[in-house]
Amino acid sequence: MPTRWAIVAKVLTQRITEGTYPVGAVMPSEVELACHFGVSRSTVRAALDSLQGAGMISRRRNAGTRVEAQHPLRGPESYNQTLATVEDVAQYGAETERQVQQIETEPVDEALAELLGCPVGQAWLRVSSLRATRGAAAAPLCWTDVHVAPVFAPLVRERIASYPGLVSTLIEEFAGHRTAEIRQRITAIGVPRRLAPALRTRPGASALEITRTYLDAKGRRFLLSRSIHPADRFAYESRLRRQPASGGL
Repeated sequence: MPTRWAIVAKVLTQRITEGTYPVGAVMPSEVELACHFGVSRSTVRAALDSLQGAGMISRRRNAGTRVEAQHPLRGPESYNQTLATVEDVAQYGAETERQVQQIETEPVDEALAELLGCPVGQAWLRVSSLRATRGAAAAPLCWTDVHVAPVFAPLVRERIASYPGLVSTLIEEFAGHRTAEIRQRITAIGVPRRLAPALRTRPGASALEITRTYLDAKGRRFLLSRSIHPADRFAYESRLRRQPASGGL
């Protein structure tokens, strides 16, 4: 028997396909949908996660849920991410589920020390996790290693198991240390052999490695994440605008 969120997702998909919610329209809020279907907000949220994973909708904080496609563009195991601000990255953490695999304090090597701007051998906390679409039984979206500065390590170690969002938002919420800038690098790689079983794919399969360095208002690096996404489970989108002409025709 289908779960409640799956039933809600099926009905919403049908309404989008039939044009009740046309492409470009803003859908009712989670509260309105929960009242309409007689279910909890968490059930509605899981249904919307499924539609977003299929590329049919986009969800932005303070902007609502927007219909992007009349028919599913991807399977439920993929995730489509549009990034333009620090808040967009935080939203990804709110829309996916962390499954912690390992927490270790370890010295950083030379390559990592260069990225972090810290001495070689300094002990940083490493949190290794799988990320998955909420409520879905599909293969994980990615494997992520997050390296946390020593000053925030006790806080993260204590709260990470019960905190649903990104580590950066955990640090901001409980330590008041805000992310001012994220530097991101995307590289094409093959899935490492050691991670293939956890990601349910073959070693060497095409993947994207996304490295994000988090900086505070003083330019200090206090967090770094490295995520490996099998190529069929992640799409990165950005919008490029032409700058206004300075003059003339």
